[in-house]
Amino acid sequence: MKNSSHNLLSRRFRILSILQAVAVCICIFLSVQYFGHETRDDKESAALILASTKETPGWPADIAQGLQSACDKLDYDVYIEDNISPENLSQVVDKLVHRGVKYIFLANPTYQNNLEPLATAYPKVTFYANSVGEAVSYNMISYSVRYYEVRYMAGVLAGLHTKSGIVGYVAPFPAPETRRDINAFALGVQSVRPDARVMVRWTQQWMNPQREKEAVYQLKLSGADVMTYFQATHVAGDEAQAQGLDYIDFHPNESHLTEHCLAAVETDWQQVFTRLLQENLQKEGSHIYWQGMLDGVVKLRLARNLTPKEEAMTIRTRQRIYDGYPVFSGNIIDQYGNAKCREGEAINSYLLRQMDWLVKGVEIIESR
Repeated sequence: MKNSSHNLLSRRFRILSILQAVAVCICIFLSVQYFGHETRDDKESAALILASTKETPGWPADIAQGLQSACDKLDYDVYIEDNISPENLSQVVDKLVHRGVKYIFLANPTYQNNLEPLATAYPKVTFYANSVGEAVSYNMISYSVRYYEVRYMAGVLAGLHTKSGIVGYVAPFPAPETRRDINAFALGVQSVRPDARVMVRWTQQWMNPQREKEAVYQLKLSGADVMTYFQATHVAGDEAQAQGLDYIDFHPNESHLTEHCLAAVETDWQQVFTRLLQENLQKEGSHIYWQGMLDGVVKLRLARNLTPKEEAMTIRTRQRIYDGYPVFSGNIIDQYGNAKCREGEAINSYLLRQMDWLVKGVEIIESR
């Protein structure tokens, strides 16, 4: 009787042990499944929306690679949506939000018009608009680079280099960001060559290879012997090289500068995006991020074949900016003779973001 009771208890104990083991296995399996997914879902992610393909040389490729590198550094997932028109923006944003993306960068300024309803619809998502305009929502941040600082440096170099006294500039259309950079460039030119003329040719688009090539050709016909540009690709720089025209590059496509390239504007987009994402994590800072030379995100790389004077004065200008020299300061007159700034004054960032005028000495040439 005792043996029978003992055997029954042993069987019950073994069954209970097996059930406990099975229960532990089930718990481990469910835990791995549940918490494993939770860990993946909790990983931060960012996205970039482009109007062109992400492989397009110049701005699109540079900015896409910059965000990819920043996300790799911060261990973020990254999604890049390219060839997106403003009409399809809402649909793409909806898809990204449902993937769990919390930080969405918009690379095209034309997306601005569609941004306010999206920011309202997704209050937990932070939208980064490529501009320095006022934010339309608390979860929207405007970001850009203070290119006007390095443009002023480039203008000094161009003013020293030109022999004809005519300097060319290719840009898409009149807007605060294009006028601001043209003005800074012209002020740099005039600081060393007061009688110089800066001739601007609009292409009407950020990206139009044929018009950019035509613009370079027209500038050369107009007497320009050095030029620069503000376009989304480096077509204008390539065309200047092909035509034997000295130029200052905006999107250098090689590690070395070509024969006719005097200097190249270089932007560290990885650093721009890293700082933006880190600032957001720290929950501090302004809704307008406008970084420049002093932040280490943009520089002017000089060619090795400059004259000693060109190199020395351009480097001296760079040091002045590092020391705090405001590019838009002192006596500045616009095309119509109006004083925009006086001796002892400097134009503040708010007015720079609204710039709707061009300095004296800038001329617009029409297409032929």
